[in-house]
Amino acid sequence: MYGENGRIGLIVPSNNTVVEQEFRRILPQGITSYATRMRNTQADVADLEAMVSHAKRGADELSTADVDVIAFACTAGSLLHGVEWERQLREDLEAASGGIPCITTSQAVIDAFAHLGLRRLVVATPYIDELNRAERAFFEARGFEVLDIRGLGIHRGVDLGKCFPKEALDLALSLPYGEADGIFISCTNFRTIEILPELEQRTGKPALSSNVATLWASLRHLPRRSGPIRGFGRLLES
Repeated sequence: MYGENGRIGLIVPSNNTVVEQEFRRILPQGITSYATRMRNTQADVADLEAMVSHAKRGADELSTADVDVIAFACTAGSLLHGVEWERQLREDLEAASGGIPCITTSQAVIDAFAHLGLRRLVVATPYIDELNRAERAFFEARGFEVLDIRGLGIHRGVDLGKCFPKEALDLALSLPYGEADGIFISCTNFRTIEILPELEQRTGKPALSSNVATLWASLRHLPRRSGPIRGFGRLLES
């Protein structure tokens, strides 16, 4: 059968064209992912709030596929209103799924920072300033220092997924990473996995993306642990 070593359920924004493709490129043999979608058009607070109202339906749907873990695969949508918002979202999803472990991208990123020993960060995003402010506040409330956060100012959600990996690389390299412990590239609809090894090589810093962190955290909930995954940065290699 498919997914004999584990099944990951994904709840994704309807305009996200990246996360499922990156998961398929990275997942080890025997581990599969299945997605349901939440209607979303704009990458702003109001539209993301409306989007989250569809999340519990998605968790219920994925539970019928016997997935081992459910990931709410949207960074900004899982941290919009801070730490309590994210915690309540996870609890609501687990209840809707009948008790399946549920994670969010923002919590996965926090766990990945801790795993890699990162405290001082620089952050690259494709977002507008409104979402960058929310992201900075979330990370700082969790005890991390955000030295700088810069975005591309993209407002239409589907356009986030149209960026080329080099745009993510150039944005990350423009950050003042010298004093940082690591580099985070935010957004599950931002294509990044190809450039993480180069970014780490050129900066000498650990670099991770929303999708790599979400996948790493999802793998930790599967019944069979995978070994190191090479070629996508230090986090998955660990």
